[in-house]
Amino acid sequence: MARADLHNALVLDRDIYEASQVDPSLLDPVVRVEGGLPGTARPIAVVRDYQGPQGARIEYFVLSDSRGREVARSPLRRIELRGEMFEDRFVDVLPGVRFERGDEHEMTFVVDDEELGTIPVFVEFGMGGDPAVAARETFAKALAKGAVVWLTVPGAGAGANGRKAAKGRSRDHSQPVWYVWTDGKVYVFDGPTEQQVPGLPDATTVTVTARSKDLRSRVSEVPATVRRIPADDQRFDLIGRMALGRRLNLPDGDGALDRWKHQCALLELTPDFGEEQAAPTKAAAGAGAAGAGGAGGAGAETAGADGAGAAAAEEEIHVEAQVDQAVYDALIAEGKSERIARAKAKAAYVRSEKARIRAERAAAG
Repeated sequence: MARADLHNALVLDRDIYEASQVDPSLLDPVVRVEGGLPGTARPIAVVRDYQGPQGARIEYFVLSDSRGREVARSPLRRIELRGEMFEDRFVDVLPGVRFERGDEHEMTFVVDDEELGTIPVFVEFGMGGDPAVAARETFAKALAKGAVVWLTVPGAGAGANGRKAAKGRSRDHSQPVWYVWTDGKVYVFDGPTEQQVPGLPDATTVTVTARSKDLRSRVSEVPATVRRIPADDQRFDLIGRMALGRRLNLPDGDGALDRWKHQCALLELTPDFGEEQAAPTKAAAGAGAAGAGGAGGAGAETAGADGAGAAAAEEEIHVEAQVDQAVYDALIAEGKSERIARAKAKAAYVRSEKARIRAERAAAG
């Protein structure tokens, strides 16, 4: 059988890839490791487009570091190509990949035991980008562009034949709803003359899932707390008037506001992006470091405390990635693609800024 061709490939943080399906400007081909190295990367999306004669192929890919050592390998996978007139896209997610080094890695793609191509993989570590901030921005962009979200209410699902599940075997219930998005919160009307979500009015927490408007893929999934807004609350009127502009095909026009007040519940969903959980963890880590520093001892114990202090100091250096224009221009002049040049220029900026901050701290201390 004639060989297939690799037309395009990307290896990047899964959240970045999913966010780029909503806003292409967010595409940044980097793999992110939170904290220092060695460390485990956030889930990695491996995206590739093949073109070739129709039929089944056997594919796998291998991630290697700059020294040629294998970091990760996919299992053998059977893929189906539709024919030479089509480009077929495949996306896999690699969880728990551990990186020892922060320099440029490579991903090699093999189909039917033939190596079709190798692309660079860029690793960002110890970055200042707060995952909670990234999650919030992705969620906000998706809701600003979307028309519906999916709500999952824990324990509100039905059992077989539509009957309520037996005790101890309750299922979650998920369904799409239209919504109002404002001030970082999601507002949903629930009632017999609108959409009805089983269990929502009595729920304390739900999961809100935003999907790509074009590709229907999951973009963001966030837990949220639920609060009911009383009908006599000024917030009810405010959200109701905003909803009049979003709800399509209203049979009663502006009169819908009165109908909602009398027949529907207005639920306020506040997304939780994990800031509150992250804070105690950092505080505990700081307390642990302080305890190690205050403990008596010599030799190996002292060296271990110094190493822990140095690692903590390194993790405290947060730099917001920007493009180093000089590096970018030089790479473009060398013939690198804009995608590769941009990623390398951002990594160079982060390294440079961290080195500068370390030098300033050393001089001051």
